[in-house]
Amino acid sequence: MTGDLKSNADYIKKFIREAAENHADIVHFSEAALSGYPPGDIPSFENYDWEALRAETYEIMSLAKKHKIWVVLGSAHYLDEQEKPLNCLYIITSEGKIIGRYDKSMLTRGDSKHYSAGNHIEVVSLKGYKFGFLICYDSCYPEMYNIYRHEGVKIMFHSFYNAHHDGETILDEVIPAEIRVRASDNAMWVIANNSTGFYSSWPTCIARPDGSLESLERGIPGIMYRAFPDNEKTDRFNSWLHNFKMMKLPEDEVYQIFGVPSNHPRAIDTKSL
Repeated sequence: MTGDLKSNADYIKKFIREAAENHADIVHFSEAALSGYPPGDIPSFENYDWEALRAETYEIMSLAKKHKIWVVLGSAHYLDEQEKPLNCLYIITSEGKIIGRYDKSMLTRGDSKHYSAGNHIEVVSLKGYKFGFLICYDSCYPEMYNIYRHEGVKIMFHSFYNAHHDGETILDEVIPAEIRVRASDNAMWVIANNSTGFYSSWPTCIARPDGSLESLERGIPGIMYRAFPDNEKTDRFNSWLHNFKMMKLPEDEVYQIFGVPSNHPRAIDTKSL
């Protein structure tokens, strides 16, 4: 991922074609994979070329339809000139349509300088599974996973951008640990996709409901394939999972900490570009 929209789009299209050739049903990309992420890839969204972003998104939608593959696309969703955009995942069907959009709910202080906060979860069903969607800092809040667990979600697409650091940070250890715990506490598969831009804190990985984890190689672009259900261990060991009991949801659920969720019509409409 870079600040070059065309380069990002070309990478995404390449991986869509590759995933389709390998008979994948759905392909998942990292946070802001298409748009770039401020301030690391782009200084800000001031004077950002939203028309070019929209045009590239339409091309990706057309490619999804051509290859009959679903796409989970990290990007930014424009609201208007007065409001900051949303850090989003577009869920694009194999018919090339946006069926839903998840907007990052938990913003860091840095995020809140560039983005508006999200105000909803997004649940999509495909081939008998319920999928949920989260972005980066959402992982620090167990309640975000718990909400989805109460909705019956079994597979979480969690897009991250823990990259372009000068070197090692505490994220190298914290995030993979969080991913394992969120998976095992909520009896979910967690597909955690991270940017490979140097220095990347950890590689794209998939955690099972038992908390075990497999990864790609850090810093090298690629696709990690997985067929579901992936329950070899849980089928062999009935007591493998440690927590079948749901945590109780608080009466007033929290969706963000920095920034106020937007009530803009374009923020509420999750099925348009």
